[in-house]
Amino acid sequence: MADLTLSDASAIPKWRVFSGHEGVEPGTSQGSGDELVWSVSHGEWTVFGDRPEGDVVDLRHVRATLRLTGSNARELISRVCALDLSDDMFPSGAAARTLLAGIAAELVRDDIEEMPSYLILPSRSYERYIRDVLIDAGAEFGLSG
Repeated sequence: MADLTLSDASAIPKWRVFSGHEGVEPGTSQGSGDELVWSVSHGEWTVFGDRPEGDVVDLRHVRATLRLTGSNARELISRVCALDLSDDMFPSGAAARTLLAGIAAELVRDDIEEMPSYLILPSRSYERYIRDVLIDAGAEFGLSG
């Protein structure tokens, strides 16, 4: 039985906003209902969910979104990312802009019912490459495409 799942979450609406979420500090995320908001730099936020009010940039055609979930998700991502993903340094709710397999991406830890889960947002043009790298690195955990 596969311990990990990799799913395409690109259809979820995502927006870049530049105001209205000042309570979400860089490096963190907050979820409420069907909305998840995170920041990886001062003065800008990414919102998953319904279109927020104000000036926004639609990211659906710019950023792919993959979700990696399972008890070995952290170990798998650690194979392709230099961040310290330990629970102390990158707990659920953490967010960062980083390199995964040499590709710039946003990484958000968004556990599901205490199961480690990560949202990975590379440029859409690198989606297939990131997916292939994760599937290759996760073969021993039963991850397949």
